[in-house]
Amino acid sequence: MKFAFTAPLITLALLAGCATGPAVPTGMKAGQFVTFNCEGGKSFQARAAADGSTVRVRYDGGYELDNKGAGVYESDGWKLVTQGPGAAELIHNGKTIQKNCKAV
Repeated sequence: MKFAFTAPLITLALLAGCATGPAVPTGMKAGQFVTFNCEGGKSFQARAAADGSTVRVRYDGGYELDNKGAGVYESDGWKLVTQGPGAAELIHNGKTIQKNCKAV
């Protein structure tokens, strides 16, 4: 009788674990700066927080961007898009600064 009750709980726990996405964006390492090479021979660096709540970007200065969900990090006019079609993009005040960026 205990097994009949426990099995559905274990199944739910496993499904809940599978439904959550990775805390750190694809191509990044928690606590370590990773270089992104972009179109036109340009590059920037980014470091994700272990919990995925922020990303620190080094490009023409340093910027701490907050996780807005769906692979988007944003703050103070800066935006880093890490998911979606193609590679990562770095945007400033609505203008794409770096595009087709891949972590190396």
